[in-house]
Amino acid sequence: MDHSPRDSQSNEMTYPEGMSMTEAQPATVSAHTWPPLTIGQAKRVLEWWSSSAAFRERVMADPERAGHEYKLGFNPDLIRPLWDDGYHKDPANEGRPTHPVVEAYRAFFRKKTQWREQVKKECAPDEPRFKAWRARQIARNAMENGHYDQSIIHAPFAIELNDGCSVGCWFCGVGATKFVETWRYSEENAALWRAVLKVLNTKIGAAARWGFCYWATDPLDNPDYEHFAGDFADITGMYPQTTTAQGHKDPERVRKLLAVSEARGCLVNRFSVLTEPLLRQIHAEYTPDELTRVEIVAQMRDATVPKANAGAFRTLAKTRGKVLSMEQRKLTQLAGAARAAADAGQEPTEVSIPQPGTIACVSGFLMNMVKRSIKLISPCRASEKWPLGYIVFAERTFTDAADLERSIEEMMATHMPLELKPEDPIRINPGFRLEPAPNGFRVMSPMTGVEFMRPDKAEFIGSIGQLVGSGDRTAGQIALSTLFQYGVPEESTLGTLGAMFELGLLVDAQGRIAGALPGEAR
Repeated sequence: MDHSPRDSQSNEMTYPEGMSMTEAQPATVSAHTWPPLTIGQAKRVLEWWSSSAAFRERVMADPERAGHEYKLGFNPDLIRPLWDDGYHKDPANEGRPTHPVVEAYRAFFRKKTQWREQVKKECAPDEPRFKAWRARQIARNAMENGHYDQSIIHAPFAIELNDGCSVGCWFCGVGATKFVETWRYSEENAALWRAVLKVLNTKIGAAARWGFCYWATDPLDNPDYEHFAGDFADITGMYPQTTTAQGHKDPERVRKLLAVSEARGCLVNRFSVLTEPLLRQIHAEYTPDELTRVEIVAQMRDATVPKANAGAFRTLAKTRGKVLSMEQRKLTQLAGAARAAADAGQEPTEVSIPQPGTIACVSGFLMNMVKRSIKLISPCRASEKWPLGYIVFAERTFTDAADLERSIEEMMATHMPLELKPEDPIRINPGFRLEPAPNGFRVMSPMTGVEFMRPDKAEFIGSIGQLVGSGDRTAGQIALSTLFQYGVPEESTLGTLGAMFELGLLVDAQGRIAGALPGEAR
């Protein structure tokens, strides 16, 4: 994802408490007197920049005209350092005074990024097995998706309150199906809902507050969403973050939702915007300051952030190569912007050329209240086996809260061991390749790799790689083999295998790492 000061709207971003629009914008700098601008106004310019090629062309050629045509209310040349990649490359701009909102916005964006990292840490469950399992999934996903994983918070759970989605985004990365049914807030359902949340809160701990109530659904398809969200806040202590593609449909409902959300602790919500006309409609309905804490996720054709090659997009791209090449061109442009920033002496923006492989953001439980289903999932790079960009380790249905609690405990017992055992079969994750290295071996993915090496015992470490690569030994058998061949204590070999286990590099018979089910052929 692009982590430059543009509001590129990466997944699951949150804002720190106490951040306001007014506290970071002084009226004057040196001898300059500037027209007053808010962070929300600056953000609106960047929303257009991230959404529209026509706007990018217009604002580069004639910023003042762009300000009029796009109803910005000011000349965006005042904040040119935020959107013009070439600004810092021009020696004439060195030391030139800039509007104070430029630095205010940058500070605002930095705080968003810092807060996202804090939330990612706070998503770690209190339950020791779950906490260790989630850490392994994060390590594995970082191998598969490189620094794209930095924008994934690995939330502990997501709950769908509908069956299907009415929006029908052609690119949906998690493969939403057509809308079928919604789960209403009846007396019976409300009682079950509160009981379910109490189970999750008990099993997960404080991290439960970072769960949310949508997935391959739009939360506003459910007319009772706010009632469910209110119960969520009562039980977990946090109003759930909302992402909707229907921010334009019922502004009064949305305004009330945003106000209650902020009052009850959630300081970020997100509008997914599919077309430029819809963005114009949203901008006409809401003031810039109303949307300062609302992420605009630009999904239109000309949006600068590339779509993930997962779900519905992946299916379409198989028959329409033009769709894929268009998104890959965006990656090339982002890489160019990153190099330009580095050349200008700014903090580099890391961009990997491979396309993002997932939009999934949960390492934990995915539930659907209409179907009363629960899955144990974690993000992965989309593949033929996992086309939606997440692994499904286990799937069950439940009848009531007690049944749900039993299912969660059984999933934890099966898939979340605290450590590797000698009797566990050892196989490399099929998405990685294991190869010899000069002083040991390395495990590589298309995005990154990790090397195991020890110059003074190169043959010993190399043999571990060979035995793991064979895929037909248990941890204990590998340790015994190296003991006989090299005289190295079994504990040392098991330690190396344990390190591979913690990094998410292995698959075992219980599917603890890469989603293989017990007894499944590989």
